[in-house]
Amino acid sequence: MVGDSTVAAGGGRRPGRFLPAFVLRRSALWRLPRRSQVCYLVVVDALAVAAVVLAAVRFPPLATMLTPFALLLAGMLVSAELARPVERHREDTLLGPGVDTPWIFAGVLVLRPGLAVALVVLSALHQWFRVRRRPAYRQVFGAAATALAGLVAGAFLTATGVRPLGGVLDPRTVVLLTVAGVVFLAVNAALVTAADGPSRTPLAGHAFDAAMTAFALPLAWAVEAAPALVPVLAGTTVVLHRGGLGRGRRDHVTLDPGTGVLTAASWRGAADAEVDRLGRHGPGLALLLLDLDHFRQLNDRYGVRIGDAVLRAVADTLRDEVRSADLVGRSGGEEFAVLLPGTGRFDAMAIAERIRLRIASTLVALKATGEGPQFVGVTVSIGVAVCADGLLGDTLLAAEAAVLRAKAAGRNRTICAEPG
Repeated sequence: MVGDSTVAAGGGRRPGRFLPAFVLRRSALWRLPRRSQVCYLVVVDALAVAAVVLAAVRFPPLATMLTPFALLLAGMLVSAELARPVERHREDTLLGPGVDTPWIFAGVLVLRPGLAVALVVLSALHQWFRVRRRPAYRQVFGAAATALAGLVAGAFLTATGVRPLGGVLDPRTVVLLTVAGVVFLAVNAALVTAADGPSRTPLAGHAFDAAMTAFALPLAWAVEAAPALVPVLAGTTVVLHRGGLGRGRRDHVTLDPGTGVLTAASWRGAADAEVDRLGRHGPGLALLLLDLDHFRQLNDRYGVRIGDAVLRAVADTLRDEVRSADLVGRSGGEEFAVLLPGTGRFDAMAIAERIRLRIASTLVALKATGEGPQFVGVTVSIGVAVCADGLLGDTLLAAEAAVLRAKAAGRNRTICAEPG
């Protein structure tokens, strides 16, 4: 029965023919609720690999490009490290973490394809190990989309005869470089939108992406003509990123400082606006309400610091497991709410189960003892409700009732409210 399911999302599917069943069962990609989305992600990844190989063979790296590559790589990693505290909680835009964008696009402008894609891969690895560890399939897809966007923009520059950027830039070159930046943004945005649906990124977020991409032009020029200016431009990149072109001030108002998700009031306002936008007869809309099991006992036993770390871990999991179009926010001391536009009952249950299983496997490190480090985890009870009449308040009440049923049934389970 769907309403009482505690089976992993996608568990009812047959394993693929060409991979071991245990690999597919453990893969977050395979547990995505829609097979078409799985196929799309795999196709984009495969296309990116093929395109990179072909481009690297057709245009092999030159020894003279190793110094510009090293400058761009060093600047990117230093900037990313300096921006890491902000990056961990910054709301994603279409290009994801923006501090790497100017360095990557500058690589597209001055390097051969193989080295430019190497910057993309190293950026993704840095994000994985040092910034925010998302599900592997999302990290790989993000890198694949960026690599394809860079290859398309690079092909445009090659076709139009744009040469290395040292010296004075004539108006024609500036125009072509600007068009290449637009191509880079458009291809990346199209690939991401096809996977996650229309972005909820506000105008300031798109402006941030555009500004970071535009900043690649002086970076590329400096790498070619004035390498001594690269550290100065790297510092400017960090300042722009920290300012977020105005978004940082908005985030401090709307985001919970402890977890980086929307505050309860901001989530409710955004959710009401989303319900109004979709309308009574629009596409499906589902709500997940998550309540941490025995969280007060955990707080009493280990202290508020560990409790806050657990809340951050849960919030990070929620952000990683949902789309950019979904709304994640606090809904009380130990509750979170997730609004899923364009999602029906079955898919919402699959997403909720995927989230529940991942949270149950997430551990937070305690203070190390003589016997080695210790860890603590938490489970969640999830209530799922579908908004069928355009009334968010009624949907919240239904989700709350489903959470209470999950608690009464033993906790650490997902229950869907019966359609009313």
